[in-house]
Amino acid sequence: MKIVKYFLLCFLSISLSANAQNKKATNTLLWEISGKGLQKPSYLFGTYHFAGKSFIDTMKVLNQKLNNADAVVGELIMDSNMAIKLAPYMLMKNNFLDKLLSPDEYKMVADYLKKVSGYDLKMFNSMKPAAIQVMLLTFTSPITFSKDNPAIDQYFQDDAKSRNKKVLGLETVEDQAEVLLGGTLERQKELLLKSISKEEKTKAETQKIYDYYIAQDLGKFEKLFSQNEDYTQAEMDKLLKNRNQNWLTQLPALMQGQSLFIAVGAGHLIGKDGLIQGLKALGYTVTPLSTN
Repeated sequence: MKIVKYFLLCFLSISLSANAQNKKATNTLLWEISGKGLQKPSYLFGTYHFAGKSFIDTMKVLNQKLNNADAVVGELIMDSNMAIKLAPYMLMKNNFLDKLLSPDEYKMVADYLKKVSGYDLKMFNSMKPAAIQVMLLTFTSPITFSKDNPAIDQYFQDDAKSRNKKVLGLETVEDQAEVLLGGTLERQKELLLKSISKEEKTKAETQKIYDYYIAQDLGKFEKLFSQNEDYTQAEMDKLLKNRNQNWLTQLPALMQGQSLFIAVGAGHLIGKDGLIQGLKALGYTVTPLSTN
């Protein structure tokens, strides 16, 4: 089902930080990692999971670094088994939406889903509220990928495979599913209803995220993400900080002796707990590069 595929491409990137950098240093999505004894530099690129390959087609420097890399690293390895692995995490056990939600709440969700997608909520009655919320994002966020214009995360990995290069994942589908879908049903319900009740604000924010991403303006990207009102600190840590720390324990060994092209959601690059600052703290030189 296409919805499952879209779900796998979407991850909530919410920054924890307010450590703004100057515009010149943040007006790019591509960063070179060097120093600390690395034989070859590696490259870090921030993605927007709904952007199609056409976004990077004219980025000469980016494509050169991608072509020269020995391996591509993503948040996870994207393959045909993802949907099978993810499906169990999307479903509730011994519960249904029409039981979890009050009649008025169910109608609100059903009406909104019908308006933005044409689907009947009855089709997804056993899905967790968080799965419904992420699914709604696929219908309301700016999307540029298509059958002929693959999502850039998928494209990077497919390109590596076509060149017989290694593709490495920093976590598994199960890891991401636990982060997205592991909260209590009551909390998932609260966040779902809140996102729908603030429909226009949510839509405006997703458009801003896309606009800032296309402009490669990580400064504005970070400022927008720092204005979080919906998630607790613990939830935000689980979404980004903890995952970034886990990735930073893996990257040093992976970068030894080979050049990596690391493509992860742009929200993971920014802030005091982001990968850019984290790599610098480990002693690496992290340099912004123009993509063109």
